[in-house]
Amino acid sequence: MPQLSRTELALVEVLSNPVPETALSQSSTRNALRRCRAAWHRTYKEYMKRGRDQNEYVAAEQAGRAYCNAMPLLTGHEGIRDFIACAAHGILIGAIPAERGGQLLYAAQVALGALARASK
Repeated sequence: MPQLSRTELALVEVLSNPVPETALSQSSTRNALRRCRAAWHRTYKEYMKRGRDQNEYVAAEQAGRAYCNAMPLLTGHEGIRDFIACAAHGILIGAIPAERGGQLLYAAQVALGALARASK
């Protein structure tokens, strides 16, 4: 098995540890972050178990996709809030590339604007 870089080791460490209870005030947001992180970790481990034809880059890329797929839907204020939290967290820990993260946050901004207009 190839050696992981410091960045990759740090990413695995962050994604392996639970979100501190005091870090977030809303339980739905905590649950959304846990779901996204669990999807990342599960997929990363699965790709690394496949053997020598897989490498850390492929595993991290696929895990990032799984992280995004586990994100909440952009429906309602709570869903949008949780989506933003997952997107921001994913960018910070490197599970989501910054460019893709910008697109996700823009989508959340549009959804929030549409929700505000619909409620008026």
